[in-house]
Amino acid sequence: MDERIVNWLNNSDFEFDTDESEDEVDDSDIDPDYFPNQQPNEEQNTWNCDNDGIENDVDENVQLIADEFEDDVNVNTPSNEITWGPVTGNLNTITYNPLNLDVGINPDIIDCMEDCAPIDFYALFFDENVLDFLVSETNRYAHQIINSRRLSKCSRLKKWTPIDRTEMRNFLGLIVWMGLVNMPNLRDYWRKDFLYKTRVPEVMSRNRFELILGMFHCGNNEMIEYGRLNKVQHLVDMLVANFNKWYIPEDKVCIDESVVPFIGRLVFRQYLKNKKHRYGIKIFKLCSKDFYTLRYNIYAGKEVIRETDVSYKIVLKLMEPYLNFGRTLYTDNWYSSVKLAEKLNQENTHLVGTLRANRKNNPENVVKKKLKKGEVIASQSNNNVVILKWRDKRDILLITTKHSDQIIEIQKRDTIIKKPLVVEDYNTGKSYIDRSDQMSSYSSPLKKTIKWYKKVAFDILLSTATVNALSLFKSVTKNKSITITTFKEEIIKQLLYKPNVPQPISPGLKHLLVTTQKKRMCKPCYAQKSENLGRLEAQNKTRKVFTHCEGCKQQMCRDCFIKKHKNVL
Repeated sequence: MDERIVNWLNNSDFEFDTDESEDEVDDSDIDPDYFPNQQPNEEQNTWNCDNDGIENDVDENVQLIADEFEDDVNVNTPSNEITWGPVTGNLNTITYNPLNLDVGINPDIIDCMEDCAPIDFYALFFDENVLDFLVSETNRYAHQIINSRRLSKCSRLKKWTPIDRTEMRNFLGLIVWMGLVNMPNLRDYWRKDFLYKTRVPEVMSRNRFELILGMFHCGNNEMIEYGRLNKVQHLVDMLVANFNKWYIPEDKVCIDESVVPFIGRLVFRQYLKNKKHRYGIKIFKLCSKDFYTLRYNIYAGKEVIRETDVSYKIVLKLMEPYLNFGRTLYTDNWYSSVKLAEKLNQENTHLVGTLRANRKNNPENVVKKKLKKGEVIASQSNNNVVILKWRDKRDILLITTKHSDQIIEIQKRDTIIKKPLVVEDYNTGKSYIDRSDQMSSYSSPLKKTIKWYKKVAFDILLSTATVNALSLFKSVTKNKSITITTFKEEIIKQLLYKPNVPQPISPGLKHLLVTTQKKRMCKPCYAQKSENLGRLEAQNKTRKVFTHCEGCKQQMCRDCFIKKHKNVL
């Protein structure tokens, strides 16, 4: 048993705390089997707040309560002996979408959101239910803290007033904005010095922001429904339900892990030597094309004795809603195994992935074969699983239930490169989650010294949901040129909007009301109605106009134009 545990720890992609120097650690975010290393990047700013229940540089110690991945996942596979032979190409016939069901973007938003703004797509995920939940739990937590402590005469908690919808939007908008505009520490955003002066923080005072940051909560402390993830899991479930409501994956999906950086004490904090942020909370994601995240599972740790099937169970848990549809799943070598390939074959799902040489049931003639550059060796099992090794700059071992050992030619500049078809297909499928992680990391609002559950909440709410909204926006509006930064800027402007409060006018711009060829919704009218009626009803009741403000770059009716620009006209 001891040898089995040691072997597993040595071969896993993630490890627990070690004394290894960070300078000696490989920092690439790619399969360690055959990709080159990359140089590390360090985390950025630090946020420090005062005491009285507000965030400070204190580590979080979480008690063991429950197991994230329960044993309700069926892990039984056929007990038939596996035999290996030459590749025949006679693999299982799996039909994609046999019932011809609708896949891709929900038709409801394709029909009615062609002319909508980035905030409207973000509101598909950050809807009224999510907003009301955050408002309710933040107020509940503040009430619990105030009633459970003896507050000093000068405590800022005595000035707490319940937060409402508008203020919660403003608060989250400021956090996203802080991800775009980096300053040495939190309080510098409110400095009066001309080097730091900006009008954005005028939306909320520094003391109020710090107070809300300290009280921000997304789980009821009085309930233990989700065990050690109780502080954040309900929010994750709400957002994942919205992710799946508006998009159904097509034929290719990909599983991989990412990390929410966290250096404090935490039972399920992981050490991942191949990630940019080595210490943090491990997140397993299922992604589809166009960097859209479908599933988001937080790894909350398990007992070491039971870790032998953890990667197998994680795959089945993430893929559960998407089996028996003829899809192809792409994984890296931490997840892939002959056992998993056979199980997915039974569920009418293909597996394509890199493979570790020491996995159980691998064919020895393939694993141990010495190859020269460009050579290929492959073997097929009696259960129609193909394992292939190809020598490029180094050995690449792959597993597939979809391909034979077919070689294709790829034109690269003036050179024709020969490679197995499975390698080219794997690179395409694996790029989905690589792009998702890359987009999420741009202008990340995550900072140091924030409690772990707030980091996870900000990651899925302000990063993952924003990237998903961008994916839908590009597909529906056909605006392929917009960047993630520009998209966030448009969302920030709307989150910081306060009804009945004059908004700052951009200096130096010529504000003229001009006529456009296409009729669109008046943006100020829509913002006002969505605040009072909700976004879905506002979309139906907001009038459409042909007039457009050149300075603001917004569709605007005459009344709103005069009201907004009365100080500059």
